[in-house]
Amino acid sequence: MTTALSISQLEKSFGAQRVLDGVSFGVPKGAIVGLLGPNGAGKSTLIRSIMGIVEPDAGSIQLEGHPWSREAVRGIGYLPEERGLYKDMRVGDQAVYFARLKGMAKSDAVNALKLWFEKLEVEGWWDKKVTDISKGMAQKIQFICTVVHDPGLLILDEPLSGFDPINARRIVDEVRALAAGGTSILLSTHDMPSVERLCDEVVMLNGGKVVLSGGADALREAGWSGQQDVVFKGNDIAFTNALGTLGHLEGISEEATEGLRRAHLRLRDGGRPGQLLHALGEAVEVIEFVKIRPTMESLFIQAVDRSAAETSGPR
Repeated sequence: MTTALSISQLEKSFGAQRVLDGVSFGVPKGAIVGLLGPNGAGKSTLIRSIMGIVEPDAGSIQLEGHPWSREAVRGIGYLPEERGLYKDMRVGDQAVYFARLKGMAKSDAVNALKLWFEKLEVEGWWDKKVTDISKGMAQKIQFICTVVHDPGLLILDEPLSGFDPINARRIVDEVRALAAGGTSILLSTHDMPSVERLCDEVVMLNGGKVVLSGGADALREAGWSGQQDVVFKGNDIAFTNALGTLGHLEGISEEATEGLRRAHLRLRDGGRPGQLLHALGEAVEVIEFVKIRPTMESLFIQAVDRSAAETSGPR
């Protein structure tokens, strides 16, 4: 698979503080990769290195298989966490200005922008000044300015910050559509639900190092701790007896539908879901049998805690 962005053994220090310590990962073509980490993990320094704002001490950055260059960076769509629009400039003029900085002809910029303005329902704000529009509206304008030149690589830093749920959904849908069209996206965020909704892969940083990386679904599957929900119809005692030594029952509750019960349990070490389903099916009528995988937030916390423990070492 073609890699839109490739980071290899990137290092950066500020004085005695090592901010990036051998960071390596890639963003495949058309994939959405979540860049996660607690405050101070090195995410901002990494993004600034990609954008040429900070010069790494060691390592390499490749864009579309080619060594990093100022010209290649010019084509990246970058939405920083610190938003910046000129408050006294008209929205439409400002958007055209940013599009032209990315190499678009004025007529092409105007046509593309008007399509985006219509798509995100801000077409009535073309002649308004930024001071006359809401924060959420300004966020939409900045997102449009980031994507209007159809970049092959997008770097989005907290793109949903400041949006109400309806407009956040619109941005999520547009990000998905861009990825489906072949745009590669590096998404830096603390919003774990958006990671689960959007990301194909994740890279977690802590202390300037990659502490967890891989496909989002694969990581959640690998992190499964045996938790299982079962909705069944039948006798609780028969259910418990059938469970036997295969799992630990953590509770049974009554479902809203008459006659149905929900059990939350955890498979014991070596227990297999198929084996458990077979045993339960002989004792009760199984309606649902659902594996409860860990959330991305829980994986994030576990990875950070594990990294901190490894760094501090034995006491």
